[in-house]
Amino acid sequence: MTAILAIETSTPACSVSLAVGQKVFSRCCFEPRSHTRLIMQMIDAVLSDAELSVSDLDALAVTVGPGSFTGLRIGFSVAQGLAFSSDIPVIPVSTLQVIAQTYWRKNPLAASSEAVMTVLDARMGEFNCGAYQRDSLGQSYSVIDDQLLSREDALNLYAQLQPSAVIGEASQFFEAIENGQVMQDIYPEAEDLGALANGLYKMGAATAIEQVELVYLRGTDAWKKHTRVGTT
Repeated sequence: MTAILAIETSTPACSVSLAVGQKVFSRCCFEPRSHTRLIMQMIDAVLSDAELSVSDLDALAVTVGPGSFTGLRIGFSVAQGLAFSSDIPVIPVSTLQVIAQTYWRKNPLAASSEAVMTVLDARMGEFNCGAYQRDSLGQSYSVIDDQLLSREDALNLYAQLQPSAVIGEASQFFEAIENGQVMQDIYPEAEDLGALANGLYKMGAATAIEQVELVYLRGTDAWKKHTRVGTT
């Protein structure tokens, strides 16, 4: 059975998940600025639950951004240490993609054929934005590039996409929104990172940690579609 450990520390939430075949062991907490203290305890806990050691893992999954600079570095550093110590390949996944996957897991009746817009506050009047849909297997995939946008450009993107929901740090993005728009403040969870990583692992996406880079997006000033919204 494939064993994949997922590490998610890119936002104020902190979570770890270990998928072993069909079984999932996870820990999740919301203690901002406590990731360094908590992350190894959580990893030890899920490994203990599954009665496995780090050397038993087939792959590691980690969110690589966008997100908190400090949070991303914590998760990446832990993944880096484990990968080097036991020669384990790594599966990098967008934080915004994991947010979409978490949203759909928690909202199983949400529209599956329409895009959701994922938003994280990047401070300084800018927002990390993405848009995702679900494929036939229930996994999220991007319909635009993840982008760092000004509020004005992000609102223009929203107007073009007309997403079924705005998720992530949605309330910080919209001060006012049209009636009927679904908004949900939600952070990514490692359980959903693991679900995405499992599919990517089967596709051969696991790579050496030396090939993985964090994605901060800071400095990107334009967005572009690379897939027509509404296609599968």
